[in-house]
Amino acid sequence: MSEESTALISEKNLSSYFKWPTFIAILMFPVLSLSVHNVGNACLFFLFILGIIAGVCRYKPMDISFGSLLRNYWPLHLAMVSLVIAVLLNQLSSGKFAFKYYDTALRIALFAPVFWVVLGLPLNYLKKMQWAFVAGVLIALVKIYVITAGGTLRPGNIGFLATIPFSDMVLLFGFISLISIGWNTRQEKLAIALKVLTCCVSIYVTILSQTRGSWIAIPVFAITAFMFLRNVRIRYRLAILILSLATLITVFTTSDIVKTRLAAAKSDMTLYVDRDNADTSLGVRLQLWRASWQLFKENPVFGVGRENFSDGLEALSARDIITPVVTSFSHSHNEILFNTAILGIFGLLGILSIYFVPGYYFIREIRHSDSVINTAAGMGLTLCLGFFVFGLTDMMFFWSVLGGVYSMSVAAFFACIIKRKKELKAA
Repeated sequence: MSEESTALISEKNLSSYFKWPTFIAILMFPVLSLSVHNVGNACLFFLFILGIIAGVCRYKPMDISFGSLLRNYWPLHLAMVSLVIAVLLNQLSSGKFAFKYYDTALRIALFAPVFWVVLGLPLNYLKKMQWAFVAGVLIALVKIYVITAGGTLRPGNIGFLATIPFSDMVLLFGFISLISIGWNTRQEKLAIALKVLTCCVSIYVTILSQTRGSWIAIPVFAITAFMFLRNVRIRYRLAILILSLATLITVFTTSDIVKTRLAAAKSDMTLYVDRDNADTSLGVRLQLWRASWQLFKENPVFGVGRENFSDGLEALSARDIITPVVTSFSHSHNEILFNTAILGIFGLLGILSIYFVPGYYFIREIRHSDSVINTAAGMGLTLCLGFFVFGLTDMMFFWSVLGGVYSMSVAAFFACIIKRKKELKAA
């Protein structure tokens, strides 16, 4: 047997060894990461370890070496490690080093080996991920319905996640499921109906959670989905859009929960503007944003450091820039402002690159003529857009598991694009 034949057999064997473990991890994180504690983290680290083992075994998914992957997509990999760099620069400037402040940033930075090993999955395996997002939404519905007693309670946490990011992520999963309709044929009416229902369920979850930040994102996602479902007939897209918006308007005009939360927001804003009470829910958030911007202006290059954020709020309170109530908060309720305050200009560039560099790679494929590619691009761009929009009113990456979910999702969607392009080239 020739050396070339032996190499091909060895490569095939390696592929079979990595295929099933990778496939299980890629399915499990959308299904259970929002509902079962540490499943998302376990999937991320499992894929990372598989990537390390693959490197030791000289495995080359799609005949791509790890070094080639880094060179070919270096802007994407640099973006995903940018917050690690920002934390390192902050600690070098202060001379104070603590590994715990790298936690979430490192989970995003594990993207490269995760992406590499995911490339070894066949495309038809990767596409099964669409049903994992559907299952994740349905399981999350059961969890939040039980914890909120059907929406009558509003606890601070839904299990291990705060209520706001939990609601945001379920909504995001719901719209990713909706956009994945692009992977279905027009004859698969039951599958399409299930995905539309899943999206409606995700909207219902935001009502159970009483999360106003999620409601703001719904029209953005609805319009985005309408644009991305290009291989679905225009009349069907219009029907889905009208149905979604009609359901949303009906709920918003008839639900006492929604009316109460919106009335509270209006009252909070009035009290803040009139300076009668700045310590309402909305007022505290506005103060945190103002405080974060002030901390950045006073420490523009490297930031104050995460360990000094609370002390920074205390100092601003002593100067009557914010009220004492605000000093008890551990973050800014805004992803961009928080990273800007604690890590300076490098934190700002880092968090923006995490949103927009993967977004760029996805948006350039949106108009591709192949439905598999443009649908995967739409799902990926929705992911980036969702984290950006939600990050304007809360902290998504403050929860380490969500950093891993973001990294794994970007890897899976982009792998779909690369593998489909290879199929088309070989055809």
